[in-house]
Amino acid sequence: MPISSDVMRHVLYGIIAVLYVIAMATVFITAYSDAALLRMMTQENGFFESVSVVVLLSIAFYGFMTVYRDCKRFSKTVLSAVVLFSLLVFIAAMEEISWGQHLLEFQSGDFFVQNNRQHETNLHNLMDANLFSSTIYTAVYTLLVFIPLLYKAVLHRYAVFEKFYWFDVNPHSILVVLFASSFQIYFYDDVGVIVDMIALLSALVLFGYYLYVQSASRYVKLHYFTVLSTTGIAMLHHDIFDFFNMQYEIREMFVMLAVLLLFREAIQRYRSSLSQDNVY
Repeated sequence: MPISSDVMRHVLYGIIAVLYVIAMATVFITAYSDAALLRMMTQENGFFESVSVVVLLSIAFYGFMTVYRDCKRFSKTVLSAVVLFSLLVFIAAMEEISWGQHLLEFQSGDFFVQNNRQHETNLHNLMDANLFSSTIYTAVYTLLVFIPLLYKAVLHRYAVFEKFYWFDVNPHSILVVLFASSFQIYFYDDVGVIVDMIALLSALVLFGYYLYVQSASRYVKLHYFTVLSTTGIAMLHHDIFDFFNMQYEIREMFVMLAVLLLFREAIQRYRSSLSQDNVY
């Protein structure tokens, strides 16, 4: 018997809640007890990177299973989009494990030894690290945070923006992205870090405005308060992070979880729209 969508959503929320606790416990223990814990949890093949790979593979698997299940119902355009997105996510998962190099322990070729920043068999480390991370997080903030929040808080009132209705996403998914972004090297003398901090704080203010103008459940409000608290705690302990990807491994994991939630939501909404069309 297949698992219902509601059960699956609650399971995912439960897993995310546990990972919230693990992330914050890592910060607290590193700050007050074991200074090596954060480095251990965020190292190559460490806990957070391993969970990211599992989440990426789960997204790809869900996409491919959707195509198999709904190949006769979905339009060819939607099926092609799901296949393309699932393939890109699968490639991202393989890039994270350097196409099996971390597991099989094979040597990188001369090209990757000479051009890859970490001498690994992957493509993303051929790019400048600051450019790569800035591009990723610009896309994340724009598509997963600011456009959805602007639509939910303001733009939905105007007919000219009616085609943006796909951005009317579950607010919990947006908050998972903001939770991810709370792990930063605050107050570090770097333009990228400063812009990142301003983007996070602006998004938190915008989410607060959304809560002010729109009714939201107490669970959404509690989630928002949790993210605000996490942001404050991360600010107080920003000195436990260094510039060697410690915070990025944590952030990447939660962003991938948000993408999983949003991907499922988009597919469920499309299924529902097909069902409604059949009724009429």
